[in-house]
Amino acid sequence: MQNPHTLFKLMKKKGLRGLAPTEHWRAPTLKVIERDGRFIIPACEYKTTDYGEVIGLFLNEHIENRSFQEIAEDIHDCNGLVVLPHPRDPLRKYTAIRRGLPDEIIEKHVDLIEGINSRCIIDLFNKNAQKLAKRLKKPMTAGSDGHTFLEIGHAKTWLQDIETSDDIYEELKRGRTQITGYPSFFMLHIPTMLWQRVRRIAYDSW
Repeated sequence: MQNPHTLFKLMKKKGLRGLAPTEHWRAPTLKVIERDGRFIIPACEYKTTDYGEVIGLFLNEHIENRSFQEIAEDIHDCNGLVVLPHPRDPLRKYTAIRRGLPDEIIEKHVDLIEGINSRCIIDLFNKNAQKLAKRLKKPMTAGSDGHTFLEIGHAKTWLQDIETSDDIYEELKRGRTQITGYPSFFMLHIPTMLWQRVRRIAYDSW
């Protein structure tokens, strides 16, 4: 995670009240960080061993990577919220549509579905994610999936009457959300995709 001071400055510049920096495998923070009415929410994205990626919000402990259902149960055990990211993007390897995530698992274990992801390069993928959420009666979030400062804020989840981090948690848990967003410029994806490949090669070599 970037230095919290930098993230709070960025939030102020972009008119945001909160960010959920989401690393893979381990959450960059295990507590909410608050400053001047703005919030950094602890979060992590896991590549499960069976059904693709899942995000945990409001984590207060590190979770080992296991199956989708086991990770979702671990997230709930630490009073976190389970978000299904970019579920209808077939161009990514670890998505629900590519991994065949059953509806019954979504219904039982997922709290919110990401209806807008700014790194979905085809708008139809987000529209199909919104159709999935409506069909399964799940509330939606929007995620910038920002790998650079330029992308942060391209997608937003709107909540009402937020004064504390507990308010954020309760509004998300109750599904009182509205979402807006637009795609990031595709050329911004290229350097970050190359960097991810380098990191993966380095990790495999280690």
